[in-house]
Amino acid sequence: MTSGMLFALAISALVVAVLFGLVRRQRIGGKSKSGGESPSTVQWTEGETTRLLSSAELPGLYLLRSRFLSKAENVVYLLLKAAFPRHEIFARIRLADVLQVKIGPQGMERLRAFRKIANQHVGFVVCDRDMTIVAIVDSKEPEQVQNPRDQKLEIIKQRCLQAAQVKYLCVYPPTLPRYRELREQILGPAADLV
Repeated sequence: MTSGMLFALAISALVVAVLFGLVRRQRIGGKSKSGGESPSTVQWTEGETTRLLSSAELPGLYLLRSRFLSKAENVVYLLLKAAFPRHEIFARIRLADVLQVKIGPQGMERLRAFRKIANQHVGFVVCDRDMTIVAIVDSKEPEQVQNPRDQKLEIIKQRCLQAAQVKYLCVYPPTLPRYRELREQILGPAADLV
């Protein structure tokens, strides 16, 4: 056999395999496991994700927020950007994106520890150029009335951050610290050298 004949034989075998696959797919795809209906007419009842998917398709259901940060948060963000020009500042970060549950607890104990931080947020995360977390800063309004549940969640957040040994600051927009004070609180006394 010549190489041309082998090539033609290989091409014809490939065509037969492709055709066989297409015919098989049509036979299997045309019938569903529950009695011969096509998949497009079967009602899917897979659970919550299917309901979420169907509700997300409604036009006008979602609107873009007018602002990403509130005016007070924007002021704190600008202060942090000015105080730390060589650092990266991230706003509104989930606590679970900053902290992780240490290796050790397993099963329900680990899940319970993760749930404490899963839905909590911090205002700002200050990172150096290597994306190492330097500090976490929250902006709080002093006159803001918190219900008891929010106060407990705030205490849990503070304890988790303290356990992780990360610098945590709360700044109050009406009485913001100066750049140097903020840098010293976060970077320490040698802040002017950095």
